[in-house]
Amino acid sequence: MSHVFLEPIQVGTQTVKNRIIFTAMAKTLSSFNLRVTANDLAYITSIAEGGVGIVIPGAMAVDADWPSQLTGQPEIYDDANMEGFRQMVDICHENGAKILFQLWHPGQVDYSHGNPKTINDVDVACIKSVEQKFADAAKRAIRAGADGIEFQICHTYLGNQFLSPLWNHRTDEYGFDTLENRTRFCAETITKLREAIGPDKILAVKLQGFDFPEGEGPDGNDGINPDMAAEYAAVIEKLGVDLITVSAGGSLTGKDNIMTGDARRAEGWKVPAAEKVKAAVSIPVAASGGIRHPEFVDRIISDGKCDMVGMARGIFAEKNWVKKCEEGREDELRYCISCMNCWNRNPLAKDLSNCTVNPYGCRELIERPLVEDGDGRKVVIVGAGPAGLEAAVTLRQRGFEPIVFEKEMRLGGNINIAKKPPHKGKFQWQIDYYAKMVKKLGIEVRLGTEATAKAVRSIEPYVILIAAGSKVTAPPIVGLENADVLQSRDILDNSMKITGKKIVVIGGGIAGMETALYLNEQNNAISVVDMQPAFPLDQMAGDPRFMMEAKLETEYCLNEGISLYYNNKVLGFSDGKLNIESTENGEKQALAADLVVLSTGVKSEDALYQQLLAEGMTNVWKVGDSNKTAKIYNAVMNGSRFAVNLT
Repeated sequence: MSHVFLEPIQVGTQTVKNRIIFTAMAKTLSSFNLRVTANDLAYITSIAEGGVGIVIPGAMAVDADWPSQLTGQPEIYDDANMEGFRQMVDICHENGAKILFQLWHPGQVDYSHGNPKTINDVDVACIKSVEQKFADAAKRAIRAGADGIEFQICHTYLGNQFLSPLWNHRTDEYGFDTLENRTRFCAETITKLREAIGPDKILAVKLQGFDFPEGEGPDGNDGINPDMAAEYAAVIEKLGVDLITVSAGGSLTGKDNIMTGDARRAEGWKVPAAEKVKAAVSIPVAASGGIRHPEFVDRIISDGKCDMVGMARGIFAEKNWVKKCEEGREDELRYCISCMNCWNRNPLAKDLSNCTVNPYGCRELIERPLVEDGDGRKVVIVGAGPAGLEAAVTLRQRGFEPIVFEKEMRLGGNINIAKKPPHKGKFQWQIDYYAKMVKKLGIEVRLGTEATAKAVRSIEPYVILIAAGSKVTAPPIVGLENADVLQSRDILDNSMKITGKKIVVIGGGIAGMETALYLNEQNNAISVVDMQPAFPLDQMAGDPRFMMEAKLETEYCLNEGISLYYNNKVLGFSDGKLNIESTENGEKQALAADLVVLSTGVKSEDALYQQLLAEGMTNVWKVGDSNKTAKIYNAVMNGSRFAVNLT
């Protein structure tokens, strides 16, 4: 099918081959001294080869003297990265893409170190100095061969802070009191940037569409709103800007407001802000905001809400998003499911996928073409969860003949449970992908069929892969036999309806929190108990257990009035109450419980694996939770790794 977004577009003096922009997305692939690495280049290569019209590699710091830096992103405040930048440029140009360098200054953000000043504390000389640093960085970008630059005044960073009543409390010519004053820093910087890059390079701006969604700001102050953004856009256009990309939110307004991938937001939830901006200007405007599906992109462009679309996580999840659409392979698209695992990037974990649906997310350096040498050899796969299905699809693409046993009458394994809590419906997209690929590739899947040693042996497979998932555990608790008890997995998997109960969830990990939210929506009074400390809510990292998903779940539980009892051990159940004791001060409490829900962990389901080994079979392997319990992204990565490396 034809797509509007595949049509070329004029941006300034340059023609862009299509209307899809890979927007800046920090992936911490650079070295600790902020140098471009082979991982950076492999990452950019995978994006450019996928067919996008414009590549924006990620934020590049312009100020060496500012206390806060963005770890793992290449800096552009000196010439140290010039050779790496030139290689990035060459990669994009070889694939017909334009490349813009995003020039970034944080101001004071929630992860600042070294106690930087706020915009209200810096003097005019400092402001002028920062403006010049942007200009100097722009000159480096052009010397490296970039097609232009993007001025970052979004996501509550420095430029955004001057434009917003939430942070700008200055009383001088850079204050918020008039439109001219509040836009002065941005206007002066844009003027310097245009002078630095010349008339023929693209000057783009990343503009804040709103600081908070309407009605969610502190004390009724949402900060910048779409009407203000449109007003700023009109000023920006007159300064010679060629392209405006509209996003919203930021680290100072909550991670779930910046992250367009947050599962709680609808697809394209920031598009209305872009529509307001587009109505105010005549230059191209790009929308962003959790945009995923080709038909959605076509619609918002055709309806005149934007001219282009910026995608980051959507492209990261499916690097060939544009190419597959060009080739009519939309049914092969993997869609970002908004799980936010990509936020949990550990720069030390170089061999871990950073994406739940893309097994090579941040592993691009080791990706290689699939070797089609399966020769029809049969591979039995036990389990149609993410590990088994990823292996099956990859093996089939290599020419093997996978045969999948699944005891349930459905594909997806534990994804079917993961999609049940509030706001997790997008997880169904991952199941849909596998279902389409199973059908397209003609993979044999035996649903409702328990795999036995006899059945597996009868096929005479080349290899047997056990991907049977996990099973729940239940700790011994005194008196619990006198309580009504359910497992969190059973509640979610069966979409149980429970109303008007006092419920205590034992286990405050992600699964426990999600079950608590699910039950809370059904008008139950919920308490959560866990021996571990709470996830830190006031920091991005600093705790080895920290994950973006866990942080969000904890915050949402608190917002919904769910009682959290961390650092508490369970003593037992008696007289309709769960007895707990603080591990910090020894305080004992009795929590009324009409129902006790266990979310205390899982263990590998590998009984068939052990049986086959005991029977002397040597061609048997296990992956996913059957091998080691972990998250969905681990299962996908390991299923892929097995299938790619099978010889």
